[in-house]
Amino acid sequence: MSVSSPIFAVIVYLIAYLTGYILYSKYKINNPPGRYETIDGLRGFLALGVFIHHSYIWYFLIHENSWRNPDSHLYNQLGQSSVSLFFMITSFLFVSKLLNTKEKPFDWVYFFISRLCRLVPMYYVSVLIIALIVMQLTHWTLQVSILEYLTSLFHLAVFTITTAPTLNGCDETLRINAGVIWSLPFEWLFYFGLPLIGLVLLKKKPSLIFIAISILFVAYFTWEHGIKIHHMLSFFGGAIAPFLIRFPAVVKISKSVYCSVLAVVCLYLITLFPSADKIFCKLSLITLFTLVALGNSVFGILKNNVIKFLGEMAYSTYLLHGIVLFSLIELGFGMEKVKTFSSTEYVLMICCATPIVVLLSFFGFKFVEKPFMDRSRKISGYFQPNK
Repeated sequence: MSVSSPIFAVIVYLIAYLTGYILYSKYKINNPPGRYETIDGLRGFLALGVFIHHSYIWYFLIHENSWRNPDSHLYNQLGQSSVSLFFMITSFLFVSKLLNTKEKPFDWVYFFISRLCRLVPMYYVSVLIIALIVMQLTHWTLQVSILEYLTSLFHLAVFTITTAPTLNGCDETLRINAGVIWSLPFEWLFYFGLPLIGLVLLKKKPSLIFIAISILFVAYFTWEHGIKIHHMLSFFGGAIAPFLIRFPAVVKISKSVYCSVLAVVCLYLITLFPSADKIFCKLSLITLFTLVALGNSVFGILKNNVIKFLGEMAYSTYLLHGIVLFSLIELGFGMEKVKTFSSTEYVLMICCATPIVVLLSFFGFKFVEKPFMDRSRKISGYFQPNK
């Protein structure tokens, strides 16, 4: 079987689903009320899509010694469009929270504490694993000064918002997790920019301290990284549905079979573009996302309990899948051995890796992500003694 065949992606999704089904039958997760279940379902497809995207990239890295975007539009979009949709999900959820605040003051302390509890613990687990792998690759000896090592570790610890470092002089540092960290600074850009959005949407405006922090962060980020219009369009696209969802007639239409057909058409159109940055591709993504955010389940698929279950662990999947691929290819079989694999043998290797990715993602969610998420309200209370 060719790595470029769409059947490869389908098989990986099916194996992930079967693994998720087995886990879900034993460890169901109780979701709090008010969740957008179609969004949860979408997350499961997106994180696994990024995994498949990087599996494809690794194959051509092994044979061409070049880490580059896939030639296949489908496999490139499984990565780029998935991240674009992740950005839309972030925008949708938190613009919705601002709009739902109405007359009440928005709890900015809890918002930032909850974001720290949501993103930091699992990310630091992944950074620890990366640091251990780097030390293994560099034979457990410092290749740079202690100060340089700690500085690089600091840059990793702050989500590479400052810069993307190499740890202990290891050029493969960022490849260990397939370079997925690049998108997280943009998540933080949105979070820190939210008080500025709140100035427009909230009746009770954010305090000066949060506005000042927001301005400083956005200014620094723009100076350090520049303005990425295509990513900003993704966040903008995600902010459309929170306004439309207030109209019951629009929501009803969005849930119709006709809109499910439209969602499938959008999915097809997306695969025709070489990049998610193309304006018509972005419009297709925004249309697709808006339908899903308004409750369209694409013929019921996104409301499937197992798919929503996989969506719960999407962040762990996003952070850990690259580490699994690197460990399997570089530390396990070895690059030279994998280079001798036929395309079919490589596909079989990725298929065998898929349950490992799902299982590790489940452990990451259950034992790292969820405990901190559950404690975020209590932790924020320590900073609000009068509440």
